[in-house]
Amino acid sequence: MSLWKIIFRNLLFFRRQNIGIIFAAALCGVVLTGALTVGDSVRSTLRGMAEKRIGKGDVAMLSPDGFFEEDLADRIRKKLSGNTVVSPIVLYRGTLTTPDGSVRVANVQVIGVDERFWKLAPDFAHTPLGTWSVKKEFPEWSSNSFFVNQRLGKRLNLEKGERVILRMEEPSMFSKDAPMSGERDNKFVTMNNPFGGILQAEGFGSFGLQGNQREPLTLFVPLGSLQKKLFRSLDEVSSNTQFANFLLMGEPENGSVELEIVQNAMEQSWTLEDAGIEIKELRESDQWSVRTRQVFLSDGLARQSGQIKKDSVGVLTYLVNAIEKKSDQNRTSLIPYSMMSAVPPPKVDFLTEDWGDGDIALNRWAANDLNATLGDPISVSYYTVGERRKLIESSREFTLRKILPMPKPVQEDYESDWTPRFPGLSDAESCGEWDTGIPIVHKVRDRDEDYWDKYRGSPKGFISLNAGQEMWGNRWGSLTGVRINRENISKETVRERLRKNLKAEDAGLILRSLRSDVQKSVESPIDFGQLFMGFSVFVIVAVLAITGMMFGFSLEQRSQQIGLLRAVGWKTLNIRLVYWGEGLLSAGIGSAFGVMLASIYGKTILDLLSGEWSGAVSGTRFQYDATLFSMMIGGISSACICLMAMVWSTKKLLKREPKELLVSGTTGTIGETDIVMKRSWHLWVGLLCLVLSLSLIFSFGLTNSQASMAFFSAGGLLLVSGLFLFRATLGRMAKKKIRFSQLAQLNRRNLGRRAGRSLVTVGSMAAGTFLVVSTGAFRKAADTPSEEWQSGTGGFSYWGESASPIYDDLNEEEAMNLFDLNESLLSNAEVVPLRLREGDDASCLNLNKALRPKIYGIKPSDFDGRFEFTEGNWSSLYISSQVDVVPALVDQNTLTWALKRSIGERLQFMDGEGRAFEIEIVGAFKGTMLQGALFIKEEDFLQKFRQQGGYRSFMISGKKKEAGKLALHLEDRLFQYGMEFRDSQAKLAELQKVENTYLSIFQGLGGLGMLIGTCGLGLVVARNLVERSHEFALFEALGYELKVLQKNVFFEHAQLATWGIILGSLSAILGIAPSLFGGVLEAPGIGFLWFFLALAILAFFWVGVAVFLTLRKSQLDSLQNE
Repeated sequence: MSLWKIIFRNLLFFRRQNIGIIFAAALCGVVLTGALTVGDSVRSTLRGMAEKRIGKGDVAMLSPDGFFEEDLADRIRKKLSGNTVVSPIVLYRGTLTTPDGSVRVANVQVIGVDERFWKLAPDFAHTPLGTWSVKKEFPEWSSNSFFVNQRLGKRLNLEKGERVILRMEEPSMFSKDAPMSGERDNKFVTMNNPFGGILQAEGFGSFGLQGNQREPLTLFVPLGSLQKKLFRSLDEVSSNTQFANFLLMGEPENGSVELEIVQNAMEQSWTLEDAGIEIKELRESDQWSVRTRQVFLSDGLARQSGQIKKDSVGVLTYLVNAIEKKSDQNRTSLIPYSMMSAVPPPKVDFLTEDWGDGDIALNRWAANDLNATLGDPISVSYYTVGERRKLIESSREFTLRKILPMPKPVQEDYESDWTPRFPGLSDAESCGEWDTGIPIVHKVRDRDEDYWDKYRGSPKGFISLNAGQEMWGNRWGSLTGVRINRENISKETVRERLRKNLKAEDAGLILRSLRSDVQKSVESPIDFGQLFMGFSVFVIVAVLAITGMMFGFSLEQRSQQIGLLRAVGWKTLNIRLVYWGEGLLSAGIGSAFGVMLASIYGKTILDLLSGEWSGAVSGTRFQYDATLFSMMIGGISSACICLMAMVWSTKKLLKREPKELLVSGTTGTIGETDIVMKRSWHLWVGLLCLVLSLSLIFSFGLTNSQASMAFFSAGGLLLVSGLFLFRATLGRMAKKKIRFSQLAQLNRRNLGRRAGRSLVTVGSMAAGTFLVVSTGAFRKAADTPSEEWQSGTGGFSYWGESASPIYDDLNEEEAMNLFDLNESLLSNAEVVPLRLREGDDASCLNLNKALRPKIYGIKPSDFDGRFEFTEGNWSSLYISSQVDVVPALVDQNTLTWALKRSIGERLQFMDGEGRAFEIEIVGAFKGTMLQGALFIKEEDFLQKFRQQGGYRSFMISGKKKEAGKLALHLEDRLFQYGMEFRDSQAKLAELQKVENTYLSIFQGLGGLGMLIGTCGLGLVVARNLVERSHEFALFEALGYELKVLQKNVFFEHAQLATWGIILGSLSAILGIAPSLFGGVLEAPGIGFLWFFLALAILAFFWVGVAVFLTLRKSQLDSLQNE
């Protein structure tokens, strides 16, 4: 007979024992496969959400801090083949309100699109141009109606046709952080349009660039309508409004657009005009002038322009407050508000080669006005923009070295050859109409108006370029133009050379592969398959323990059969193959059933993630989507680990000698199992652990900030102490020499006969109970007062954000006057501004992988002493391992779970001009509301993102009540900016809810494992009773009734369950004492009491079942072999 035939016959003959093994293996297969399919479903859902977010778009071209000509889309499209669609988009931010102000939604993503955009939607039928919109009776897309996505639609709660008002900051090519950027307060444009309808995700409703799980609040506006409103003042020369800042490219049919192909097409298509670069022919000289709409030339543009010809001349023109001549009698002559230019002396013919940085040349008008002669001291005063747009007035002394002839008059609607177009100045009819953002403190005289009328912005003085750059150079650039000699070079040649030397990134045009980003972002930093396998470890361990015990119990009952095979000469290997093969076949059958039933477990978990456990996934609903690979892996893994459990439980049995196996009979009793305690070191170890536990309790107390970890450790020590003391008690019971007058005394002694087995039983129940319940000690709650600087809120009561940037320091008098702020409210609280670079949310609220986390630029001195660190501190931001590497701080949870990095590692980013740079993690906060972003110095932020101006994030520090009043006041005064604050403790609680939910999942599945594990207690009892069948038969022979034996045996083994539950419960209660009594953490619910009750009931139930099944009939027959 073959081995396989024996295996199959054993499987059928011992089917009653194998059914239990099959059931246990099926349960293991359900849990393992179900966990893997949960991971598949989460990945599938996230992938589907990401695919809907970008639709059929493959590549994006962005101008993060500027705008380009809209027809660039058509130029690029001509270079691409096939049916590729290139959609120009205006991507902006604004605030929505209803006309009566009853509804207000800030930080809305405003998207201006035309019909090309909808062609790239996931499903064209669901767009405003598709059949679905016809069924919904939506207005036509060209009707200037507003369409919104589902999330924004829920916030607005409007009916079709109701009016909605959109407010947006009017953009400028010139940053308002920069000198002479125009009026200090922002200009806003409004659109009052009817509400058109809500777009589903299939109709591009969830469109967005950030890889965030939660879709942005999105408003869709017809492109032409938005451009006419938004860009009406952007190009004051041509009055062109056809601008965009985003191109979306893709194939509406099947196919994709490759990044490299788009890169080549863009390099061939973009022009200097797209970057706001102008080649101007000068009237007063034979030169071309390279200028930009941003006024100051970037370093790259200045460098490339200067290389076109060797004799190129860099120019820096600036508005100075006053030109003064100091007299001997301390009386001064003063010319207010004049243009002055800085040039390199060797490269201009009107300054000498030996011109020094302390020399100045004035034109005849200025010299006469000051009554100045050569050698006179001339003082030049000027404003620069300091930190938080604070104007700093400085001055510098010069010596009048030369008096220049008068410039040529400038015709109306023209500028001086030396002066770029400054917002609020170049188009002014008179000096009184100037709006440069600089306070007018000097009187403007009639002669100054006459000069402006005739010569406009012609400079009244010249200094060396080196001196000018020292005075007026800034982060935007240190030149306002580059002059190129026209000799032997045409304007077109200058354009071609400059265009050839510049890359699209130099013009702020950045390409990004959206399809690649989607593929990377759905690789969630949290693998939910592995996560739920980890959470289910108690269930799996319990099932494996049951599998091993059942199989071992089955083989012990067949020990004579095994001994007979050994006696007739079977090799040990063949015996193992037979019995382990039987176990593998049982495990395989059970695992197959488990795989088939795994969908029930997986769907249940997903339903819980959408309901009770939604805090872990930010409310996302997941669709069940299992893969064949995961089901195969789950089934095979389940069968294999069940086999390993069976092998481990029987390896010693199959090694025993034939004589020993044959003597044991069917009772399974193999050898003497008595273990007598001979040493007392267990007692002393137990007492030592008890002393250490009490020491921790009295050292920290219930309200200490470290109480959670201290009491968890104390609970663990109490558990260990209890187990050692229990072991010592068992030893004393086993060696005590007394006569027994009652069965109860014998029962207690019996516990000590098998001390190891009793200890394992009590220890497993106690340890499981402790771990499941005491995990709640790590639940977090934002109960610490928000004013506490070392808390998770850092002492900030509110954290807000605006849709449009605010450029002034809200704590200063200028801002109070500008925005009509209440000074008394600001005196009781402080507003700390932060610069914000939008990016992916890297907090635990986003299951997607954060490819480009958002970045905050902060002033470290504003945060000194705030927040708790696991490593580093705020001063770490001043330490960098390399010159070009930017140091950053991040929350520990973000660092560990979202970024999967450690201190010292670096992240790759792109600056505002498309150049790569690295950010190095130099420190980490501990459990703060700062999750999800990187924090760098404001100076580093401005260096890397030069064109991004203003502040969009604000924290309010102060007492809760006063801070709350200030937050409401700022929301009211700055409502056009879309200012919106949120309670810091609520924000922290939202983040902590994720961690607490994971703990709840662990406790829930761990508790389930413990409840299943109580079945193992029944198997241990059954095994003990079978081994002691001769003992029970002897008691029956002496006259004891079977019911009395059943009762005593039940109470004997119930003691083990009672010990385990009591010890685990006491240790767990001690571990969560700060939550129960100290108010340090979130108090657990009443659920843990139900857990204790259910555990006790099930434990006693399985003990009763084991006693009933094993001793349901007389054991006297077992004496026949004696």
